[in-house]
Amino acid sequence: MKSAQDTSALIRSLAREAAEEEPSQGLRFDRLLMLAGGFSLMLSITLALGVFGIRPNLPAVLAGAPFLFKLATMLLLAAGGLALVRRAGEPDTAGSAWMMLIPGFLVLAMGLALDGSGFPLFGHHRGAVPSCVGAIVLLSLPALAASLGVLKRGVPVQPLRAGLAAGFLAGTIGGAAYAFVCTNDGALFVAAWYGLSVLLVALFGAVIGARILAW
Repeated sequence: MKSAQDTSALIRSLAREAAEEEPSQGLRFDRLLMLAGGFSLMLSITLALGVFGIRPNLPAVLAGAPFLFKLATMLLLAAGGLALVRRAGEPDTAGSAWMMLIPGFLVLAMGLALDGSGFPLFGHHRGAVPSCVGAIVLLSLPALAASLGVLKRGVPVQPLRAGLAAGFLAGTIGGAAYAFVCTNDGALFVAAWYGLSVLLVALFGAVIGARILAW
């Protein structure tokens, strides 16, 4: 146990020394992370519209409360995911990154509490759930690759947690992109199956991160 603690302390010490030697590294990491997140979101939306098609009533959908609820929830959680990835890549960053997740979960909870649509948990058609989960996982892959690539430029002293954060961010970006083509607008559907999709991508990110981010 003492050996593991000593190793962890040594890694943190090396991380601090790296930050002191390159004081502008944090700015570069932040900028790169934001660019990667924004580009991944645009790419995933383009893929969603190209693969699944544009809904014929898209302008009306974009102004509707169900779409705005899905998009706001995913984007707010993605903002929290950015904070988690930043903290994972810069261990000495001040503040509690997990608190950035609170707004997204609050919007999700409010949507669940106020949803009176009666839309079914399992969607409007058979196969809606596997289609949703599979699509979000697929649309998350570009963001996952980008997030892990950015983390390799940082100092991820806990590779598994860093990969988990990258996967969470990627899953929420994939969910935000899928919201543009998803026809299942119930808040319960979003909470259950978008949530499951994000969890799966986060776990996948943790497995991959533990391998490729290890020192």
